[in-house]
Amino acid sequence: MALRKHTKVFTVFSFLRLRSADIFWYQWIYPTALFVAVFFGFHWVGRVWLNYDSAKLIADINSLMGILVGFYIAALAAVSSFTNENLDQVMKGRAPTLTTVRQGHEVKETLTRRRFLSVLFGYCAMLSILVYIFGVLSVHVSLEVGSAGWIEDLVFILAAVGWAAYTWMVSSLLIVTLLGLHYLVERMHRA
Repeated sequence: MALRKHTKVFTVFSFLRLRSADIFWYQWIYPTALFVAVFFGFHWVGRVWLNYDSAKLIADINSLMGILVGFYIAALAAVSSFTNENLDQVMKGRAPTLTTVRQGHEVKETLTRRRFLSVLFGYCAMLSILVYIFGVLSVHVSLEVGSAGWIEDLVFILAAVGWAAYTWMVSSLLIVTLLGLHYLVERMHRA
């Protein structure tokens, strides 16, 4: 309980705490399926048939992330300040819910369109910042290890876990962005 007041920086990950019949697919299933296809495709099949420069690929992804961070923050600001009564209505159908703790009590909130889009774009903004930071570090920082076998094994395992996390974050960002764009293009205009 005492630590709850120090968790405000993790509010941007509220998207992963949303609950509804459909949202789990966009939070975990689709990003993980895309991750498996891309990560294992690049590492097993890609080494045989693909010739690519991973540093250049990361640099290009970072260029895109630099643009997307601004886009997501601008979208978050627009959704937060745009005056439209439809945005303040509870979502129709199987509306997502978010359980939070306020003044020591759990509150289950059924999301309005505005709140849903705010949670979604906040998550995308944070994920794009993390992907950008990881990309910068991977391009500009290298780890030199000695000849001890266990250290090399440990570095290899940590690198694989890091790349897996990076690939999953990019996959999640793509899927959630597509969900947000679908909602803005299609669902927003159905009152």
